Amino acid sequence: MKIALIHYRLVISGGLERRLIAYATYLANQGHEVHIVAGKRSEDVVLPSSVRVHVLSPGLVPRPYRRRYFDARVGRFMTQNRFDVSLSMMRTSHQDLVLCPGTHRGYLRALGRTPNTLGDREQIRADHEAFHRSKAVLAASGQIRDELTSLYGVDAQRIQVLFPPVDTEVFRPALKRQQRELRAKLGLPDDKRIFLFSSSSHELKGLSLLLDVFSNLEATDALLVVAGAPTGARFDRVLDVGFRKDIEEFYAAADFTIHPSRYEAFGQIVSESLCCATPVLISDRVGAREIVADGEGRVLEANDHGSWRDLVERIEISEFRIAPGFAERNQLTMAGHMEEILRLAPPGR
Repeated sequence: MKIALIHYRLVISGGLERRLIAYATYLANQGHEVHIVAGKRSEDVVLPSSVRVHVLSPGLVPRPYRRRYFDARVGRFMTQNRFDVSLSMMRTSHQDLVLCPGTHRGYLRALGRTPNTLGDREQIRADHEAFHRSKAVLAASGQIRDELTSLYGVDAQRIQVLFPPVDTEVFRPALKRQQRELRAKLGLPDDKRIFLFSSSSHELKGLSLLLDVFSNLEATDALLVVAGAPTGARFDRVLDVGFRKDIEEFYAAADFTIHPSRYEAFGQIVSESLCCATPVLISDRVGAREIVADGEGRVLEANDHGSWRDLVERIEISEFRIAPGFAERNQLTMAGHMEEILRLAPPGR
């Protein structure tokens, strides 16, 4: 099949950009003719030699309007080139399928904000165009499906829930058998219950709640390990380890991954942790709660400090067991994910 993958940035950066590269690599290795359509490209991105990249730069267009101009260029490109399937990673409007890893209206609502900036209005406009002009919308979770219908008026019949895939070669349960060795390697104590918090946006992901909880614990064996920007915490129940490229080892070394987020469209740290056989403690505003079964984690109200404190005080690892095959059971493998995308592609293209 001749397949177009569309995204503004072809760079080694955020989750969507890494997924774009993973999609292109998987599809090319399966023998498909893959074209990437991007607004800008970083030369350090490594792709299979068969993948063709088309850079449609917005040039000197003012920043708030660059993606709008890129979308217009994508429209012209797509009328001049025929593809069997076209998939956009978000916020363009000339494709068959569009991923929806989150919505800007949903994000603003979670923060109690109104769309009062030019950037907000442009993102909402682009959301609306993408969701209504694509033949199908692939929502990252049931939570996002509900946002699409209630906040954007998208017909539910055009929405399919498709969870983000996990790299099962990196995030794997076998790591858990090395927990003690990993703690020694990473400089983590062996006599503590370790709660891992991994975040690139501390305010949104609930760090302030966790700092309040861990500063008021009666238990002495609970340690919060924070992977990401420094917390500034001044007490010894918090350990900052910075941004980590070996986060899978921290998942396996921890007893729990903890994530009291105020808004999370899906939350790949949840699926990654569970693929490493580490249970999760998450808020009811995390889309990935839909894949957390009994024995795999707990779901709490996002802002209930008392409940989070009680949970951290009392929770024991013996309460949990994550059976093998978590990724396969929840259709999180790359192969299963890509097969579903191709199955959902509109016929006759």
